[in-house]
Amino acid sequence: MDLTSSFKKLNLNLSDLEAILADHSITTVTDNEGIIVYANKKFCEISKYSEEELLGQNHRLLKSGEHSDQFYNKLWTTISGGRNWDGEIKNRAKDGSFYWVKTTIIPVMDSQKNIKYYVAIRIDITREKQMQEKLLHAEKQLDQQNLSLAAKVAMKSSDIVKNERLATIGTMASRIAHDLKNPLTILHTYADMLTPEILSKLDSKDKEKWFRLQNSIFDMHRIIDDVLDFARTSEINKKKVSFLSILRLSMNHVRSSYGIIIKLPENDVTLNCDRRKIEGVMSNLINNAVHALDGQGEIDISLSLDSEFVTIKVKDSGPGIPDENMEKIFEPMFTTKNTGTGLGLVICKSIVEQHGGNISVSNNPTTFTIKLPL
Repeated sequence: MDLTSSFKKLNLNLSDLEAILADHSITTVTDNEGIIVYANKKFCEISKYSEEELLGQNHRLLKSGEHSDQFYNKLWTTISGGRNWDGEIKNRAKDGSFYWVKTTIIPVMDSQKNIKYYVAIRIDITREKQMQEKLLHAEKQLDQQNLSLAAKVAMKSSDIVKNERLATIGTMASRIAHDLKNPLTILHTYADMLTPEILSKLDSKDKEKWFRLQNSIFDMHRIIDDVLDFARTSEINKKKVSFLSILRLSMNHVRSSYGIIIKLPENDVTLNCDRRKIEGVMSNLINNAVHALDGQGEIDISLSLDSEFVTIKVKDSGPGIPDENMEKIFEPMFTTKNTGTGLGLVICKSIVEQHGGNISVSNNPTTFTIKLPL
């Protein structure tokens, strides 16, 4: 029995059905094996296949890869069981483009309740799907922006609280440091009054005590200077100055150690900077390197520049910074020294950033890198 006879037996006229569906639906009819035996004009238009190309084919010809095998198995189980199936399907046209259709598949049975054909009626919902995808994408972007904004707000709030605490600590520490400065200066003066003649008369144990006294005074001066520098928020006063001249002056504030070699750069560059503050940065970094070497090793200070930045590197041959400390190295109050305040690198970072630059650290070997704009 052909399709026309089947429709007549069901009191349906194929031409009337075509007329009804042609202007409103995308329609196909398949036999009970799923082979296409009829496709209307709208189906041919949206699929980009001619009727001749479609007849005798299975709908697998249009698979887009969007749906799983389970999806199609469930669809086939439903309609082969005599039940209607409703859903949305993404198909691939002949030219490779994709389209979405809202689909109803109806099993058509004969008088013996045997399935003869499947009629599929579709509506093109491609535009709606595209709009839906755009809305989902926009929603996802909005969610990401909200998460990013929330993270920034939390970070800013944390920074505000931290800065308020640090400001309070800085004020108290500044007062204490000022009070300690005067008696420390007296100790320094008396220690320096020991002439070489007097020192030569001391035995080795007493000389060692004197050196320890000098080193302790030096440490205390550095701690007090760190605290005062941290408490002060003075503006930078930029002038053009030779970097090597800054470096040589900073060496006056570096603790001497006979087992350590410090290599200075041979080249020079003119910086537009606050000389005193950059001098403090360099002496701090070099003293940290000296401390890390523990009396034996090498410190290499190099200088390079390009069209935008001057790059200063302070590299030492020490054991390196433990990985767990790398992220904390520029945090206030963090220190691995017995006599440190944890403020030195914080001050260095602040000064470099005031100059529009940045400072970073890396391991193997330990290298502090400063970039300052030309």
